Amino acid sequence: MHPCLKRPSLLLPFILLGSLNYAAICAAAPYQAEDYAAAFDTTTGNTGNVYRTGNVDIQATTDTGGGFNVGWIEPTEWLSFNNLVIPATGDYLISARVASASGGTLSLDLNGGSIPLGALAITGTGGWQTWKTFSKVVKINAGTYSLGVYATTGGWNLNWVDVVSCQQTDCGHAIPGRVEAERYNSFLDTTAGNTGGQLRTDNVDIELTTDSGGGYNVGWIDAGEYLRYRVNVSMKGRYKMTARVASPNSGTYFKLKLNGSDLGSRINVPTTGNWQTWQNVSVEVSLDQGAHELEAYFETGNFNLNYVDFEYLGPNDNSSSSSSSSSSSAGTLKVMTYNVRTTPAGDVGERFWDNRKAELITAIKTQLPQVIGFQEATTEQHDYIKGSLGGNWSSSPQRQIIYRNDAFDLVQGGIIELVADVWGRRTSEWIKLRRKSDSREFLFLNNHWGVDGNSQQGSANILRDTLPSLNQSWSLPTILLGDLNAAPGSGPINTLMNQTQLISLFTGNTFNGWNPTPNVQLDYIFASKFTLSGCNLITYREGTTPPSDHYPIFCEVKFL
Repeated sequence: MHPCLKRPSLLLPFILLGSLNYAAICAAAPYQAEDYAAAFDTTTGNTGNVYRTGNVDIQATTDTGGGFNVGWIEPTEWLSFNNLVIPATGDYLISARVASASGGTLSLDLNGGSIPLGALAITGTGGWQTWKTFSKVVKINAGTYSLGVYATTGGWNLNWVDVVSCQQTDCGHAIPGRVEAERYNSFLDTTAGNTGGQLRTDNVDIELTTDSGGGYNVGWIDAGEYLRYRVNVSMKGRYKMTARVASPNSGTYFKLKLNGSDLGSRINVPTTGNWQTWQNVSVEVSLDQGAHELEAYFETGNFNLNYVDFEYLGPNDNSSSSSSSSSSSAGTLKVMTYNVRTTPAGDVGERFWDNRKAELITAIKTQLPQVIGFQEATTEQHDYIKGSLGGNWSSSPQRQIIYRNDAFDLVQGGIIELVADVWGRRTSEWIKLRRKSDSREFLFLNNHWGVDGNSQQGSANILRDTLPSLNQSWSLPTILLGDLNAAPGSGPINTLMNQTQLISLFTGNTFNGWNPTPNVQLDYIFASKFTLSGCNLITYREGTTPPSDHYPIFCEVKFL
């Protein structure tokens, strides 16, 4: 028997927590699954025919340390262990040593299921004697309990279960939750000493931050450095991952990795103004439950990192990949506006379309948008972009908007004639899309306004007067975006912001004139009946010249 467990007074549903490591709680070894106090098994007899009699199936294990494991587990079976002593209320790391050819699920609880501790998802480990530890952090109040493991599904073997107080072991950062940059477990820093001189005495450069909430940030980041963190994910599913960053520089970016594999797309750090002007950059990722190693790998330097937040969004969509989701998320919409610079402009060298088109595709893919509005795209450019993004994209009738056809159906579309300028006709193309997952409809308008103030003001007035009838008296969620060629605070922009129900989602320079640093805002994303999750300027480039003379804006919004 486990030294800190007494004979069971209550049965726990097959909570196979047979081998709880109470080393941190009561200086005991992990609790072995075969040492259960009570059990329910759906088949007669011990199939493994070793260790003890009864109906629970036990076999010799080849796992490290030898001994036995419980196997041939079927749904609804359970094991229980009595009088688990928790000396102090707090967070505890529960780990189960499991082998499985195909994966499954077990549930943990206390006192016969009256206090559920949640499910533990098991992925395939590679075989019935190929062992892996699955963990989760749970909060347990001080007291004495019976502990159980319940087989939600079969198809897995159990060797032992371990329970350790997070006061006495590193349980990792809890996800959902925040990972503070300075709370790393290991690192690589290419310069000697802590330049900021705060908090720790190793080589990672830490300083006090003036960001809201105070605390510290990691700074003086150089290319090739990394920080690693232990994290513990409580629920498998989709997460919004938001990095809090600051930099006066452009062209900076980094990756987040989970267990050595890239987690979502590259994170481009926007130009925020200075080292302590902070901005959020968000991507959506998919995480498996359990303990993992999170790594922030800095592909470039010259920015500061305060923290990374993980917000649970919901279960994985069927179309989600292991690292990110490009189809429709529950309640969210991901949009982009991009002036791609037309080919008739006659650009040469790095600016020539054939020399920059692959780079432009990479810039789009860093954020996995679902609907994109283009400006200046020729038929050749449209076909290349749409084809490069894959087969799940369809085009609007005028081919200046593309959208994920696995997420949306086209309901209707049309053109709003705006005021022409010296370059000729100006239009706003609109489409109404219906989301397949829940039949939510929304209006999406892509714009390219004229270059003079009169044309811009006339176009703003037309949209102001046309939108109420088009979006059903503002009852239909609406996205309006594009290259408006107008400066923030100008009359045409104020018309949209003050005389319609649209709100501006992004403020920042977007036109770069082929230089790395943009110098004026000409591109916008406006919305009505959406709330903002996050926006960022995509400043990705592979050389000294950006892939277009405009940087694209990406925003993720939530339906109200």
